[in-house]
Amino acid sequence: MPTGFKAVKISQAERMMNLLALLVDRAKPLTLRQVRQELGKQYPDSDEAARAAFERDKAALREMGIPIETKTLGGDAAGEVTYWVNRSNYELSDLRLTDEERAALQLAVATVHLGAQHGEEALWKLGSERILGKASMSINIGLVDQNMGTITDAVMKRKTLNFDYKGEKRQVDPYGMLSRNGFWYIIGFDHLRRDKRVFRVDRIEGSVVAGEARAFKTPVDFDVAAAVPTEKQMLAAGDGEVTTAVVLVDASLAPGVRREFGESSVIRDRDDGSVEFSIPCANLDGFRLWLFAMVDSAEVLEPQSVRDQVVQWLENLAAGK
Repeated sequence: MPTGFKAVKISQAERMMNLLALLVDRAKPLTLRQVRQELGKQYPDSDEAARAAFERDKAALREMGIPIETKTLGGDAAGEVTYWVNRSNYELSDLRLTDEERAALQLAVATVHLGAQHGEEALWKLGSERILGKASMSINIGLVDQNMGTITDAVMKRKTLNFDYKGEKRQVDPYGMLSRNGFWYIIGFDHLRRDKRVFRVDRIEGSVVAGEARAFKTPVDFDVAAAVPTEKQMLAAGDGEVTTAVVLVDASLAPGVRREFGESSVIRDRDDGSVEFSIPCANLDGFRLWLFAMVDSAEVLEPQSVRDQVVQWLENLAAGK
């Protein structure tokens, strides 16, 4: 780094978010030298100090459940380490729809009465940033929320958070954060419920206020990755009489569904590359969003009661209900 280089005064929380956005956005892994170049003057000019700050950021992100991966290079760059984040490891896999399919679903979500949050969730599964505007690092990984800096800083410094959620004032000791299915979640002790709870950041009402540092201790056995349910678990968490449905998924989308629900969900591989899956459907609202996100690339084969429900949904959609 050139002499006279001075790091910009920036909070660790903001620098961490910028680092995460950078590692997710780049198609190829980056070395620390490249990270420092990309992030301008956010890291110190001293190589030793920059390395120390980077290691702190990397460790904090991993504690929040972000899988930063590394690889040691060979050849002319032997010994140099590269870093990257694989989005598929902590967000819903890209369903690889065509632009036309994404546009069609965007129109469907805009007309069907699913509610704003449900509509946004369905579009997130499809990578809606590709339809709604030019892709940006912050949109891609959901870091646009005004409260992210406050929340991240509170997780690192163990500050109690105060915010409104579902019409109630909540006081939460944030044990950690996790990005899953395109959304950020806070996991912590809820003083109102006197138990551990999960909060979706984009559903917080208004601003978040943080208290003093070191206000609580994170449990030694806390597992941030296990605290937020996967999509498979969310679809199974319902009170519907029918708990599973057989869904035929086209060859183009079958690999993503296989990764998301595991080999145990596969009933049969067809010769044309399509796959029959056993998918949880006890949570019918969640099942509808998951199914409609694949537009016409998925079909419910059985049971008949679920097929009938899908037909009713589509008829309501066509009628503008």
